[in-house]
Amino acid sequence: AVWGYVNLPVSVREHTPTGHWDVNIRISHHTLRTNVHTRLLSANMAKQGSRAALPGATDNLAELENLNEQTLLEELKIRFNRDVIYTYVGEILVTVNPFKWIQGIYDPDKMRMYSSVGDKNKLSPHVFAVADIAFQAMRTAGKDQVCVISGESGAGKTEAAKLFIKQLVQVSNGAEFEGLEKKLLEVNPVLEAFGNAKTQYNNNSSRFGKFISVKFNKEGAIRGAVMTEYLLEKSRVISHTENEQNFHIFYLFFNGMGKDPRFSLGDIGDYRFTCNNQDACASVGSKHFSEMYKELVEAFNTIGFTQDELEDLFKLLSGVLHLGDIEFSGEDESRVSSEAEKLTTVCDQLSVDETAMELALTRQINVIRGEETERKLRLEQAEDVRDAAAKAIYEKSFAWLVSQCNRQLGESNVRTALSGDTAMGILDIFGFECFDTNSFEQLCINLTNEQLQWYFNEHIFAMELAEYAKEGISAVDITYENNEPLLDLILSAKPLGLLGIVDEESNFPKATDTTMILKLHEAFKSHKDYERPRGNEEIFTLAHYAGRVTYEAFNFLEKNRDTLAVDVVGALRLSENSLVKQLFGGEGGKGGARGAAGKKKPKADRSVAQGRMRQSVKHARASLAKKKQRTVAATFKSSLNELMSVLKASEPHFIRCIKPNHAKAASLFQDELVTKQLRYTGMLETTRIRREGYASRPLFADFVARYKVLGYPCRQEVRATADACRTILQKAGITGYEVGKTKVFMRYYHADELNGKLEPFVSSAVILSKYCRGFTARSKYGVLLEAKHKQDAAVMSFLGSLERTVQGVRDVMLSLVDEDDRRPASYWEKSNAPSSAPSLKDRAYKNPSNKKKKAGMARAASVKWFKETEKAKGAGQADGGFANWFHGIITRIEAENLLKNHPTGTFLIRVAESRFGYSLSLMFKGRSKHFMIDQDDNGRYLVVGNDRTFPSLNEVVAFHQRHPVTDDGDTLIMACPTDGPRDDLAELE
Repeated sequence: AVWGYVNLPVSVREHTPTGHWDVNIRISHHTLRTNVHTRLLSANMAKQGSRAALPGATDNLAELENLNEQTLLEELKIRFNRDVIYTYVGEILVTVNPFKWIQGIYDPDKMRMYSSVGDKNKLSPHVFAVADIAFQAMRTAGKDQVCVISGESGAGKTEAAKLFIKQLVQVSNGAEFEGLEKKLLEVNPVLEAFGNAKTQYNNNSSRFGKFISVKFNKEGAIRGAVMTEYLLEKSRVISHTENEQNFHIFYLFFNGMGKDPRFSLGDIGDYRFTCNNQDACASVGSKHFSEMYKELVEAFNTIGFTQDELEDLFKLLSGVLHLGDIEFSGEDESRVSSEAEKLTTVCDQLSVDETAMELALTRQINVIRGEETERKLRLEQAEDVRDAAAKAIYEKSFAWLVSQCNRQLGESNVRTALSGDTAMGILDIFGFECFDTNSFEQLCINLTNEQLQWYFNEHIFAMELAEYAKEGISAVDITYENNEPLLDLILSAKPLGLLGIVDEESNFPKATDTTMILKLHEAFKSHKDYERPRGNEEIFTLAHYAGRVTYEAFNFLEKNRDTLAVDVVGALRLSENSLVKQLFGGEGGKGGARGAAGKKKPKADRSVAQGRMRQSVKHARASLAKKKQRTVAATFKSSLNELMSVLKASEPHFIRCIKPNHAKAASLFQDELVTKQLRYTGMLETTRIRREGYASRPLFADFVARYKVLGYPCRQEVRATADACRTILQKAGITGYEVGKTKVFMRYYHADELNGKLEPFVSSAVILSKYCRGFTARSKYGVLLEAKHKQDAAVMSFLGSLERTVQGVRDVMLSLVDEDDRRPASYWEKSNAPSSAPSLKDRAYKNPSNKKKKAGMARAASVKWFKETEKAKGAGQADGGFANWFHGIITRIEAENLLKNHPTGTFLIRVAESRFGYSLSLMFKGRSKHFMIDQDDNGRYLVVGNDRTFPSLNEVVAFHQRHPVTDDGDTLIMACPTDGPRDDLAELE
């Protein structure tokens, strides 16, 4: 270290490879060599122990020595403000929704760039990179892979999943049957139309979860794909909150088929299911909806839906819309009170008997001790039956749609396993939800996220231990938030967990939400993750990993039962629409014949219709009796178990999607909201796990470069070894560290301790650096000043010479003018006046030998230029001689004569005579095209008019043999053949 004031000669050289300045201080002919740290760390950076990377410049935040909540948030924010939306945190890709289009980020060139990535650190983080890495890992290891995409509504999960699949198709080795790759991409518009909706926080929110499994054969070609959907939010069909919309398909339906007489549609604002958002209704017919409808139609055609299938499907949608407008009256004995034509329209669209539908909506047939009795429904019961029917029709239609897509995507190939097959799973699942009012749906959604968080924690914990094992470090006591107790509370079979109790109560006809909540309070009164209210409110609170959520018990049992009146099923079984029959188990419903969908029929006799209705209900009840009735909770629990089995058997890749603000505004990053999501997605848990272990892990080289002065003299060269690191740590008085094979493992507080001990050295370096910079600046100033003086002298000399020359010319001109003034007037008579001087053109014409002489001189100069400059570069040469496409100095006409009668693509390159360069002559579609080939200031060759440059003339030819010279497609195909002696080349030898 150098202390105090130094006023000595100092020489400063450039940065060394380690990022320090080399400083030599000469004292009495002796030289003291030291390293001065030029990263003058601020107090904040010093405390963090940050590496020498600018904020926001680190692509993988796990490389930061101190990764904590604050640095994670700040790095993401800085990158977001620079339109860098992708960041790695270890093996996890974090993407922040920009709410705007970023130019060039998803171009085809970008997709090609991220093909066969290999080392992901070579390229910036991207969803394309994750897709390629997952695919290559699947091919290399022969093990199934899965990409788990999570985040809250509006975070960009759907777009991330689409981009992942798009890149997966790009890097795959084709498909086993034609059109499969395109179908795989085109299912998205269909699923989004029927399963997505505009919500308060997201214009294209997925209202269902989906898992897509893409099967590959051993060559890496796609065999097929199958989709599984979870928890469609069917309640949105009948109601949604203010400023939100129904599913996209209803607006697209009116946009594309609103005037089609087959569907009997009126104005979209007249229907109960679509009228509560007038802005959306007014947008029907807009460019946005028109483009979406066009994309949907193209997707249907690409996937392979028939026109009959689509007509049946849209008949169902029309029936659902009209069904919502059926109204009832009568408190205790309901009856249809809406205009008769409304019920008629519903029945026409669904192809069901009008009397049967009316009975199904207002009556209930019960069987007591073998005797059938009919009970009239109360007003609110009839309305519930109507809404339940609408939801059931839409839900079953959506399930059928997914099934048809799977069939077209080669589902049979996926179900049939062959040797060497592997699968890539993509999970696009709903995010954690906590609203003002939370019910049964939120419990299922949050259970899914709880299960995925457990999976995520297990994977991250395993990664942490793997890092220690790789470096030979003994395992440390790392604790992490284990959510297994909460999962057991919800899912346990013995004793019954929360879902088990809900199911048990759902099977008791007389059970109510009140009896259910009392059982829950009693069963979990001592559980740390369960909290009952202080009063008598029918609510309970669960402590989820992402925070506490209070659930209301109201309608829990009804939603779990999710029953559809058997009378409605009986009426729909009688439909003549083949799709309705198939969905509700009608006779012949699985056949391919299409019924008379929408064909208006005469109303059947009431007694005959009642008889048919009773018979159909009887068959429906018998069919239901044969099947084990499963609640929503039981079905969802089974699906979740199957999903977790798939995930556990696969190698995971995580994409965490973050929403920067609720306003869907570009360039707005709200710290509190993002921090909350980082906690939800488990990213902060990742940083905490690292913090409880060895949070700071510099490589030996980085550690020695930074802290060498704590253990060794400045002048001593120290190799970056484990022993050198131990020596530095011991002399610095640090305890509790570990030294691995390539890294030093330190606790999060060790960096602060080491930086504190570096402070005196840093202060000294600041003083020395100040004087070094001053000396350097003065030295540079002196050089610049001397150069300025020389330039001033040169300018003055030039101006003096110019002034003398101009003065001489002025004197001559004045002398000539004076001489002319002394001439007599007769001198200027026309006969005596000297003839005007001939023009340059006239001179050349009168003496043609001048032109020939000039041409000869130019040719000689071109020959000399080629021999002395170009020949040494190998221009036009191949295999010890000239290439067959190369010609000497020949004229344009001679070149055209050589190319004449040859096919398109025949070409030659000739040495230009009038300039130092070349000309490319090319036969294209019966005529000759000519291009100049010049060199830029760096000696690189280019075809004039094109931007691309080449190091040699031969590479110009090689490139344009693969790529056309212009957009016309004029590729160089064949060298122009020549006969006889080549005199044009002889002069170039």
